[in-house]
Amino acid sequence: MMNSTTAMWRKKIIPYVMVLPTSFLVFGVLGYAIIVALKDSFFRYPPLAFNDPGTFVGFDNYIRLFQNAHFQNSIVITFIFVFGTVIVGLIISFILALSLYSLSEKARFFRTLTLVPYLISGVAAAVMWRFLFTGEVGFVNLFIETMGGSSVRWLSDGRNALFVVTLANIWKIFPMSTLLILAGLQVIDTDLYDASTVDGANSVQIFYHITLPLLGSYLSTSLIWLTFASFNMFAIIYPLTGGGPTRSTEVMAVFMYDLAFGELNFATASAVMIILLILNLSFSLLFVKLFRNRT
Repeated sequence: MMNSTTAMWRKKIIPYVMVLPTSFLVFGVLGYAIIVALKDSFFRYPPLAFNDPGTFVGFDNYIRLFQNAHFQNSIVITFIFVFGTVIVGLIISFILALSLYSLSEKARFFRTLTLVPYLISGVAAAVMWRFLFTGEVGFVNLFIETMGGSSVRWLSDGRNALFVVTLANIWKIFPMSTLLILAGLQVIDTDLYDASTVDGANSVQIFYHITLPLLGSYLSTSLIWLTFASFNMFAIIYPLTGGGPTRSTEVMAVFMYDLAFGELNFATASAVMIILLILNLSFSLLFVKLFRNRT
C-alpha cells in the first residue's frame, strides 16, 4: 500500500519538478522586467541621464497618458485590432481544427503545414505582406487589375492599412490556436458521440451539448493566446506600416516603442507596458471564468 501511494505521489510531483528550473528562469526574467517597469512608471527621468535616480511623480505618468490624444487613439486602434483578430482568428481556427480532426491520421502533413505561418519570423511575414499589398505593383492589386478592377490603396489608406495588419496578424498567430482546439477535439471520448447518435441526437445537438462544453478549457486557452499575442503584437505592424498612415495602425505596442526609443521617455513607456499587462491579465481571467462556468 505504501509503495503504491509513494509511486502515485511521484507520478504527480515529478512533472512539476522537471519544469521547475525553466519556470524559475521564465518567471525570473518576466518578473524582473515587470517589477522594474512598475517602479519606473512612477518616476520621471531626464533623457539619457542613466545614472539619475529620477523624480517620484506617483500616477502622473498614467494621468498624462490618458490625457494624450495619441495614446487615446492607440487604445481605440488596439481594441479594433485585437477584437478583429480574436473573432476572425477563433472562427478560422475552429473550422480548420474540425477539418484536420475529420482527416484523422492523414492530417499529419496538414498539421505541420498549418504551423508554417507561426514559424516564420514577424519581420519576414511583414515583408511578405508588404510585397502583397504595396502600391500598384503588389500582387493583390495586380490580381485585381487582371480581373478588370481598379487598384486599391491598401497601405496608404488608414482603414485599409488597419485591415491589412489585422489580416496579417490573424495569419501569423492562428496556427497555435488551431492546434490547441485540435488537441481538445482529440481528447473527447468518441463513445459519447456514438451514444448520442443512438439516442437520436443530430449533428447540431451533438456539437452544442457535447463538443462545445468539453472544449471549454481549450477554447479559453485559445482565446487567451489570440488576445495576448494581439495586444503585444509589434513584429508585424512596425515593419509593415510603422504605425501609419497618420497613426491609423499605431497600436499600444507601437506607441510604447515610439515613446521609449523615439522620444527616450522610458518612464511613460513603462506605464504603457503596465497598462498592457493589466489588459492581458483582465481578458485572461475573463475567458477562464467564462468557460469555467460553461463547462
